[in-house]
Amino acid sequence: MSNSDSIGLEFLLNDGGDAEGLGDAGIETFRDKPFAAVAREASQNSRDARLDDQAPVLMTFDQISVPSDEFPSIKSFRDAVARCLVEAEKLGNEKDIGFFRQASKVLDAPEIRIMRVADFNTKGVPGPCVKGQPFHTLAKADGVSIKPDINSGGSFGIGKSAASALSDIQTAFYSTLYSDDEGSHVLCMGKALLISHTGADGQERRRKGYWGKKQGFQPLDNPKDIPGWLLREKQGTSIFSVCVRENRIDWRYEMAAALLINFFAAIQRQEMEFQIDSGAIKINRNTIEALFNDLAVNEAVDQLKARDAFDVASRLYACLVDQQAILKTIEVTGLGAVNLRMVLREKLGYTIGIIRNGMYITGNFKNFGEPFKRFPLHRDFALVIEPAGTSEGEWFKRLENPSHDDLSAERITDPVLREQGQRLFEKLADRIRRYIREMAKSEPGASMELEELNDYFASEETQTEDDLGTETNPKSLRPTPLNVAPRKPKRRVTTPHGEDDDVPVIEPLTDIEPDPNPDLVRPPGPLIRKRRSSEPIDLQNERNLLPEPANLKLRRLIFTSPVEGDVSVSVEASGLSVPDRLVISSSQTGVLNAGDLVVACGKGERISVDVEFDIPYGGPIDLSAVYLHEEEVESA
Repeated sequence: MSNSDSIGLEFLLNDGGDAEGLGDAGIETFRDKPFAAVAREASQNSRDARLDDQAPVLMTFDQISVPSDEFPSIKSFRDAVARCLVEAEKLGNEKDIGFFRQASKVLDAPEIRIMRVADFNTKGVPGPCVKGQPFHTLAKADGVSIKPDINSGGSFGIGKSAASALSDIQTAFYSTLYSDDEGSHVLCMGKALLISHTGADGQERRRKGYWGKKQGFQPLDNPKDIPGWLLREKQGTSIFSVCVRENRIDWRYEMAAALLINFFAAIQRQEMEFQIDSGAIKINRNTIEALFNDLAVNEAVDQLKARDAFDVASRLYACLVDQQAILKTIEVTGLGAVNLRMVLREKLGYTIGIIRNGMYITGNFKNFGEPFKRFPLHRDFALVIEPAGTSEGEWFKRLENPSHDDLSAERITDPVLREQGQRLFEKLADRIRRYIREMAKSEPGASMELEELNDYFASEETQTEDDLGTETNPKSLRPTPLNVAPRKPKRRVTTPHGEDDDVPVIEPLTDIEPDPNPDLVRPPGPLIRKRRSSEPIDLQNERNLLPEPANLKLRRLIFTSPVEGDVSVSVEASGLSVPDRLVISSSQTGVLNAGDLVVACGKGERISVDVEFDIPYGGPIDLSAVYLHEEEVESA
């Protein structure tokens, strides 16, 4: 390596005597799951730098080892860490002391373990290293993001901190090969983030140090000066996390899980491919489905406590590839077009995913009044939501948080734009909710409710057949549609707000069914009839909760049933001046019957069911219950 005296590790002067610790907002954002964070953040940045749109971006993740005597400026790194340890011990900062003891240990090892992340079919990171140029932003800017595509992935400039979070010495190296009108160029630079300390020359130094040209803290631009393991031979960019930390989870499968969770859309559309550990794990359009079911990947998912996110990604991926998916475009004035892709199928749950630029962001619009948590009486579905174009994608990008997993208009600094964004996305959220209701909700009607009860209460025709002995098993009979009785008169209920609502009055069940064929000649002996019986019962250990305190229509009813069979539950608003009945308008469990809820119970079974009233009411309630069953009686 030439010009060895002018190349090395140099920390910025601390002329102001500032005290700077290890804490860094960007690094702390990714500290909990650094391997997953590196996979996500590096891939997002490379996705934005795609060179040939007809081919996927390829990302490789490999752990390499470099002999310590071949690591650039190893003595300077060891010296800086030792001086920082002295400073930490002087201040008695236990956290910093532990960090620098570990840093000294890994730097004194015979080999330095490094995580290398490299991309291909990308433009590289253009220089020179001056303000406003991409390489300067990557290596020397804090909280700055400059990308040519306004719809690109990142917008906060902290994603590069993930590489430092993965390092036991908070150090990363950046190497790129890019082309312009003058030809191909290489740039290589290292960056360390320690604490303020006293340098070997006795001068006070800041926490930030750069490896490269000491004069002006500039990157190396001569291939002859760059160590072979750092030098790019093909156009693109490589990031190196130095002294990569130990991990309790197999790093290969942690990264694979993170890539599947976040980039399933880009993988399926052949916009991105990934290779981990020298190609031992390949993630592409042909392997993605198998990897969602891979035992080692799923074990890593469980160790990461990421099961919910992984299963959501798997169901959304299935939505993307399903040929029976329903396509819809919603137009919102001021925002633009948003594409919806929905699949209706059992075992999908209620799965929603918002995707931008091929990357999963979140599954809700909770900051716009739609958490998308409850879908009473809806069929299972999966729904993918995506901005249709660049301008729409820009709106979504404005709302993303630094870790790209939430949307909020509060992140927009311009108050006029912030108010506009809030209004537009509230409208979009409402439109999506209405579309889901239109496509997936099963509205209960009177006939449907009664038909569901036919399994328990036979019609007159089937009772007669049973009396004559033509059928011995009522459960095997084909249900006969019932004639729906005319709607009963309604009475008035006063809400806590003084408004009136119409509530249907429930009539008691008929005792003994009338004989439909009085002239029919029957066998001698007593006639065995079945009758519908309704017997009041006392529910045990009643409780009720407000699942969402802001929504007074929702209530969770909890009780223990003293009987086995169908129990009809009525709710009474006991907090009103005169106790009055509350109408249950929806429930995900049981069957609605004229404002009450019929639930199949086991004797001694603890029941918990969420219901929705037709009016808001947050006061105390009382439950009353009726046991619905059939019994046989003799008649002359």
